[in-house]
Amino acid sequence: MAQHEFDFIARNGRKLRSFWRLPNAVWWVARIGTAGYPPRIRRRLAVTNIIAAMVSLMTIPYVLLYVAYDWYGLLPAIIAFSPQVIFYALTPYFHRYGPISGALYLCTIWLIFGIGYCMFFGRDSGLHFYFLPGAAASMLVFGAERLLLSAFVTIVGLAAFLATEILFVAPLDFIRVEPIFLNTLYYLTVPFAFLLIFTTSFFAFKEAAQAEMALESEHEFSERLLQNILPQAVASRLRDHRTQVVADQIPSATILFADIVDFTPRAARWQPQQVIAFLGRVFSQFDAIANAHGLEKIKTIGDAYMVAGGLPEPKPDHETAVALMALDIIACCRKISEQVGEVVEVRIGLDAGPVVAGVIGTNKLLYDVWGDTVNTAAHMESHGVAGRIQVADCLKQRLESRFDFELRGEIDVKGKGLMRVWFLTGVKSESLTAT
Repeated sequence: MAQHEFDFIARNGRKLRSFWRLPNAVWWVARIGTAGYPPRIRRRLAVTNIIAAMVSLMTIPYVLLYVAYDWYGLLPAIIAFSPQVIFYALTPYFHRYGPISGALYLCTIWLIFGIGYCMFFGRDSGLHFYFLPGAAASMLVFGAERLLLSAFVTIVGLAAFLATEILFVAPLDFIRVEPIFLNTLYYLTVPFAFLLIFTTSFFAFKEAAQAEMALESEHEFSERLLQNILPQAVASRLRDHRTQVVADQIPSATILFADIVDFTPRAARWQPQQVIAFLGRVFSQFDAIANAHGLEKIKTIGDAYMVAGGLPEPKPDHETAVALMALDIIACCRKISEQVGEVVEVRIGLDAGPVVAGVIGTNKLLYDVWGDTVNTAAHMESHGVAGRIQVADCLKQRLESRFDFELRGEIDVKGKGLMRVWFLTGVKSESLTAT
């Protein structure tokens, strides 16, 4: 693959732009302990970290409430539940033991502390509502591939919720609090529970949105890459009709071969990077010329460049367009010679006539052209002269009304015998005036 084709991939590669951006501080917390895991697992561990951090922070207002209300009377609750801040914050540490170790640890302390809270303060505190977001989060922290484990955690959470409603009606006997305290706990718990539910929903939609965006980005990249390899019309046929073989009989097309003169000795004394850079520079400019004239680049073979006009879709003036491109290539090589400080020349051969074009095979697809016209154009190039455009007599007759030619004479062409050939030298002055 030529350098300019690598440049295309670099410019149009897979660039996923997400509108689900997280603040830097949250992103820093999310990444703790995730290094070394594949991207899909890292995303799941990041969700685990954020949920653990949220619950850890949410514990602080409860502890402050206990202290402010009756620190002595609620000392057992303060001692029992204050460590929750640290326990939840330690969740990322457990990622080192396996991809679900942190999630198992998080769910375990969630159940232990959740049941403990409900036993201490009873159902009127509303603390059992924390089991609801925990059940929703289990799918996120364990992953869709561990459905049974998520279902088990959800069932345990449901059992704890129902147990609180039925068994833990009132606070423990040694917890003496007024109804206003329980109401305060309730109105603190419900918003926090909704916030956790929102967070789990947010990350669920975030995962789905990023997966969809990644799929769309991959599809767009594949489309651009396919259209860079194959003509757009051919790529559409392969994509829309699932055609295994594309083969078209083209009644009239013009073929151009251009070969860089003395490239082999140059390449022998250059470093590989220099060789690729030189070919990329030259062929990128040839590509631009082909696009400007509405022609189809077929392929590069080493230092040879092949272009066709009149395919895959008919082009009424394809002979003229290819001839103009050939002249532009000669002019382009003169400019390159001035820029690099040494002579850069090409031999160019042209011919026109019927061809067969298509795509065959299933791996490394290539749109190619076959036929006697292709062979003749290749012979015109290989038997040509540096810095000149050589054409067969039949093509000269089609173009002589618009272009000037110089007779070279007859040459012996393998498989063709003696052929009368011409050098295309330029556009007729009257054609330039008319233009």
